[in-house]
This record gives sequence, C-alpha cells and structure tokens, in this order.
Amino acid sequence: MHDAASRSPRIRLAVAPGVPSPHLSALLARQRAEKPDVALAFFEVAGDVLLQGLREGRYDAGLSLQGASDPALKTQPLWTENLAVAMPPRFHLLDRANLTIADLQDCPIYRWQAEACPLLDEMLASLMPRDQESSQKLSSFEMMALWVAAGYGVGLSARSRIERAHGWGITVRPLADGPYEIVTYLQRPHARADSVSERFERRAMQVTGADAT
Repeated sequence: MHDAASRSPRIRLAVAPGVPSPHLSALLARQRAEKPDVALAFFEVAGDVLLQGLREGRYDAGLSLQGASDPALKTQPLWTENLAVAMPPRFHLLDRANLTIADLQDCPIYRWQAEACPLLDEMLASLMPRDQESSQKLSSFEMMALWVAAGYGVGLSARSRIERAHGWGITVRPLADGPYEIVTYLQRPHARADSVSERFERRAMQVTGADAT
C-alpha cells in the first residue's frame, strides 16, 4: 500500500457485486475532487476474492455486502438499502400501496444473488412448501428485471435499483413487514494513522453520514 509520503500515492479499491450505487459514485467523485494526486485503481471482484485480497495485501480497501468478521480487517458499515418488490405491468397486486412477503407466496420470485439478506431468506423459507424453491436467484439485476418486465413473476431487490429501472416497465412497491435490508461495508486491513486507506474511510463516512466504529 502507498501512503501520503509515497512518490505516487494510490489506493487499490476492490468492489464486490451489488455495491455500485449513487452512494459509491458520490464517494469516488469526492475522492477525486479532494485528493486528485492519489491514483485510484479499481477492481471488480467476487466477495471471497475481495476478502482474500485484503488479507494478502493486494487491495487497500474493499466494498462489499458481506460484513464478514475478521480480526485482520476493520469493517465499517457505510450505507443501507431497503429491499422492495418489483412488479410487472398489469400485475394483480398493483392496487396495493405496499406488500408483505406473505402476499407474494403464490408468485414466482426472482432475486439477484448478490443481494443477500438472511432475514428475507428465513421469511421466504417459512412461507414456501418444503419441496418448493423459495425464490430463483439470478446472476444479475438486469436478468431479474427482464423476467419481471416480461410478466413471469415478481422481483425482490434494492428499492433504488428498481426505481432506476422504471424504463423497463416495472413498478416498485415497498415491503411492509421488514425491514429487509442490504448493507454496504467498507473493509480494510488495520493501518497506521493517517494512511491513504484510513483517509478514504473517513471520506466515505462523510459522504454517507456513517459513524466510525
């Protein structure tokens, strides 16, 4: 890792699936505006690769939806997204202002596998027959939106993503029996005070309004 005294300071940032959002865009824009002399190397990696890379020193910081407990790493929650229901046009529950998971138990449910939510998994498992899958997990949000827009079922995803996908013809409804949430965490190796990664963490908390832990 390169600190502020290095000739060419930089931060190697690993980002796991599910993290990119307006919050991340605002953080990177602030980093670029306030520290233009610090180069940012950006890596898109799976969650397990991210954690291993942090332990081995290949990355200076990582953003993921996994709040893994690891004594070698500092983990800081940054922002929280509420999950909501994505519904196709002319869906029979469109007249409802909000929904519960129980309202969806007779519908095919699609989810993006990157958006893990243990509470939601538990609720779906409790409502579905033992011989029936609680939901179908897909490899991307776009694939989920495709199936929903085509009328094959409903989707469960971050509300902000569903709202941005309005052009697909899908409609969003909040979940009333939650909260069902996904949390983005900043993880980094424990570093000395005023290192590049520590300053990046402070900047991230300023952008998102998170408190240091």
